[in-house]
Amino acid sequence: MRATCEPGGSRRESAGLTRAELARRAGVSEALIQKVEQGTRQATPTALGALFQTLEVPVQYIGHVTSVLLPELAGLVTEGGYPERLELDFLNSLPYPAGYQTMPAMDLLAANDAYRKAFPGLDPGTNIIAWMLLDPIARYVMRDWEREAHMMVYMFRHASPGVTAPERIEEITRLCSKSPDWQRFWDTEIPPNDIHRRPTQFLSPETGDWITMQMQVFRCEMPHRPWYMYTLTPVPDEI
Repeated sequence: MRATCEPGGSRRESAGLTRAELARRAGVSEALIQKVEQGTRQATPTALGALFQTLEVPVQYIGHVTSVLLPELAGLVTEGGYPERLELDFLNSLPYPAGYQTMPAMDLLAANDAYRKAFPGLDPGTNIIAWMLLDPIARYVMRDWEREAHMMVYMFRHASPGVTAPERIEEITRLCSKSPDWQRFWDTEIPPNDIHRRPTQFLSPETGDWITMQMQVFRCEMPHRPWYMYTLTPVPDEI
């Protein structure tokens, strides 16, 4: 596993642990940690589990490691490269904002009408991270813009290597680096307990009022697709 992945060097260093201290806490050898961080050896599932637990790796990133370690198997079970008509019809049948997007690069593939109204300018073919950082409307329609934008950059930084094509990582990085907030978000860690997505408020395009909504992301399993479905739904008290 590469050092850029969550249980690698960047995660260990942000936790303030030496290799020796991490090895002691996780019950593995220091030599193994060095080789894992250097990308010269893959850890066993048992060792990875111990490292994940010790470093408090968010559960959202554990699946990412599987994709990095077993890319050939991931490719065997993935079907299609763009949503088909029935998938688009399903998306458009949803009453609240929903879209299909790649993860963790966050390229928007398709969106329903409610999504496009909620996020003006965020059309299919747009990179969501770039829109968040570069389009002024993002700050206007999202009350907790700072946290949401930071979360996107954080995920992109930690989860893209090994999953997203290197040239695409470079393209997104080059585009987003035009934002004065990019480097600050990139260099700042997010505590594990803050990874969990809390409800946040979005500006209603119909009323102009703030609506509290819960974000959820679903994997497409049948057929198995290389994209995810992003949805926003009002929290119960707001319905």
